[in-house]
Amino acid sequence: MTQLPINSAERNAVWVFPKLAHSRFPGAPPIIETTRTHEMPNFNDLLHEADISVELYGNAVSLWLDAERRRVYIRRFHFVAYPSYEAARDGFLDLWRRVRCLESITKLEAVAEKWYDEQQGREDEGAALHQGRKQRLS
Repeated sequence: MTQLPINSAERNAVWVFPKLAHSRFPGAPPIIETTRTHEMPNFNDLLHEADISVELYGNAVSLWLDAERRRVYIRRFHFVAYPSYEAARDGFLDLWRRVRCLESITKLEAVAEKWYDEQQGREDEGAALHQGRKQRLS
């Protein structure tokens, strides 16, 4: 494991996600509770298509995966939409890998913004390809 700087985003992260809690007594239905932890969850062990967020530096910056809408947010109203939950999860993990070792909010926001712009460019290319195919077919 790599030694992270003391002020890195990963050391200042709180992960928030739903988790299945054990019943408090026999026969009770399972309960889904929101879990807050400093440890990154194993994404393969999470509930199917779970919403996940990571709060950084005391929630000065939040990144989150909206499972239902298949979106990754870098801040409110700034999101990248994906065609599937798996693609959105992969996008979220790619964003996390880019920011996890950064040591300041300013750097983190700049890298997240760059990631967002790159993803928007890919969406625009995909839309242009789709539009070009439609025109050729007509």
